[in-house]
Amino acid sequence: MQQKQKIKVYRTTEGTIFEVLFVLLLIITWVMIVRFLSSAPDIVPSHFDATGQPNRYGSKYAILFPCVITSVVGFCLMLGAYFPNSINMPIRVSTPRQYTWVIRMTRILGIMMLPLTFVIAWTSLASQRYGGPSAIPILSVVGIMLAVVIGFSIVTYKMR
Repeated sequence: MQQKQKIKVYRTTEGTIFEVLFVLLLIITWVMIVRFLSSAPDIVPSHFDATGQPNRYGSKYAILFPCVITSVVGFCLMLGAYFPNSINMPIRVSTPRQYTWVIRMTRILGIMMLPLTFVIAWTSLASQRYGGPSAIPILSVVGIMLAVVIGFSIVTYKMR
């Protein structure tokens, strides 16, 4: 059995740009969530069926739980970029160039967790004022995240 090579990740300009962008988006996202909370009714849609129609309602503060979870996952992905050996990829990653792409993908996914956080909050707390809730924003962000993973996996695989 071949021993997996340990890769050490150092701070780079690219990494710093991703981290600053993450912090700025995190602040903007949570400022918007607080604004949504202040103007939302006490009972809001908290779950949606496959057609995007609300099928469960709850306290407006209950939506904070998934928003906190997705923000924490984003933070963990940003931190996890410094530990590429612990990232499970569907393909074998062995060259430094492949690791560079895996690290970049991890950071992009970390940043993408913030738009996901935003659309989760917006769908439950603010969308009532704009024609009602819809699953389209959430599905769009998840679709983009899936495309990022597939795209980066293909590029990383072809770099062998």
